Amino acid sequence: MKKTIICITILAILLMTIFTGTVYADTLDDFSVSVDKKLIHPNDEVVLTVTFGKPLGTFTIKVDFDDDIFDYVSTENGTGNAEGDKVTVEYNESTTTKDDTKITFKAKEGLKTSNPTDFTVTGSNLKSENGTTTYDDISSGKVETVTVEPIYEDYTLALEAKGDIIARNQTDFVLTYSSAMGRPYAKARLEGSVKSAPENGTVRLEGFSTQDNAQYDIIDDGWGNAQGYEIGGEDISQELNLKGIFSEPGDYIVTLKLIDRGKSDETIVEQDFNFTVKPIGETQEELPEELPKTGKNGLIPTIAIFLVSLVSFAYIVRKEKNI
Repeated sequence: MKKTIICITILAILLMTIFTGTVYADTLDDFSVSVDKKLIHPNDEVVLTVTFGKPLGTFTIKVDFDDDIFDYVSTENGTGNAEGDKVTVEYNESTTTKDDTKITFKAKEGLKTSNPTDFTVTGSNLKSENGTTTYDDISSGKVETVTVEPIYEDYTLALEAKGDIIARNQTDFVLTYSSAMGRPYAKARLEGSVKSAPENGTVRLEGFSTQDNAQYDIIDDGWGNAQGYEIGGEDISQELNLKGIFSEPGDYIVTLKLIDRGKSDETIVEQDFNFTVKPIGETQEELPEELPKTGKNGLIPTIAIFLVSLVSFAYIVRKEKNI
């Protein structure tokens, strides 16, 4: 009797295997995620591709994302549904398999800073064609990191003198650096140097920093904290009022540059400025208060008429006396 029961049981298992053909607990070792770009700007789209490693007739893919940075757009190979910061993609065609699914996101407009962010992907209900093989869930989560940032513009430098520069005399200068959308730096610093000068010529460009209540000579010291300071953002403009002294008359080239102390003093922007310094006591030639008159001189005809009239009068008087 026992042998009969065992045989019937084994036969039932074999029949179930033959007619259902289902195999359990296989794994998708090549399951992976990727993006078509790692750097995204506002209003740009990015496509997240989930590759299964084997063709699937049934799957449920879930993607966690930052809905403050991205909007869900569409899904290829499956039906996508977005709720808050999660997209769920479902596919259940059984006889038609897919090797992957693609989910498109769009970066929101108006982002003003760099935003590193993750897409985290999990998978369940993973089955092969006709459900003959069921695969283990992808529960640990596959992560793909991207960065969303605005389109940054280069910084510009300007250094202008207020009036003529006279050797050994103090001259007011205005130094500015600006950008409509400046890349952020945590340790930026402004430095200056004299690229060329007349013999024995030296330059001082001094100013007072209200941030640390200290006086700096940009040529000798640089500006501000030696470890740098934060800059960056929309419509940034820093203006410094300086006092400049050039020791000798002649032509000078002063170089200013912003550097990144956080990246081994890598140059952010560099600019040369040309200045001509006048000798002490040199003044501009004074212009006359009134410009000389041009055209014919009206005085000569007047004198001629007067003389003719005088001669005629004398002649008439003399003639009357003779009569």
